Amino acid sequence: MVIDHLHAHPEEAFTATRISRIIEKSSGAMANAPDKLVSQGIAEQVNDRPRTFQLANSTVNNT
Repeated sequence: MVIDHLHAHPEEAFTATRISRIIEKSSGAMANAPDKLVSQGIAEQVNDRPRTFQLANSTVNNT
């Protein structure tokens, strides 16, 4: 679900909390998802405060 949301909005950055509200999942369930996607090269962290994530550039170019 998170990947689908990031693919739907490739130019936009989101906090884990915002993603959890949009896809209607608990923020606790979402706490580690962005970090896992970053480690897999699917997403990238674009800000530290607040921690925001977006679809990785290489992923955007491959779609």
